[in-house]
Amino acid sequence: MLSKSTSDDLPKQTASHDPSKQRRSVLHAGVAIKGNWHSDGIVEFGGKIKGNLTVDVLIVSSTGDVKGNVRARSVTIEGHFNGTIAAIDVTLASTAVMTGEVMAEKIQIDFGASVEGRLQATGKTDASAPIQTTGKTDASAPIQTTGKTDASAPNISV
Repeated sequence: MLSKSTSDDLPKQTASHDPSKQRRSVLHAGVAIKGNWHSDGIVEFGGKIKGNLTVDVLIVSSTGDVKGNVRARSVTIEGHFNGTIAAIDVTLASTAVMTGEVMAEKIQIDFGASVEGRLQATGKTDASAPIQTTGKTDASAPIQTTGKTDASAPNISV
């Protein structure tokens, strides 16, 4: 689903780091798109899209539902996402429901987020190897993070 990617493949940052100077597209709940979306600015998405997104910054709000592939510098998921993400920085908010693959330099998962899939953080924790979570604790059992606690569930540390 996700081919090898480097930060060179991701959308380039605009000349200004000031978000107030970037173009901003806001699509509210009720907007439905079938097809691909490209933007060099900030896209805040609260509707439904089935297609691929190539943007600088993507925010999928709590009402958003994205099915497709995303390439961006920064991605925040607060709603539903099903597909692949290739980015530098990814945040899965506590309200996120994410199924698929994420490859990023930095991945933040807030307590309460529901995540099923494969995560690969390429940022270095030491001078030797990248962190890679394959989504499996053994040859057959996928890791599913639901944000819920269960006294009988094993305690898994990564």
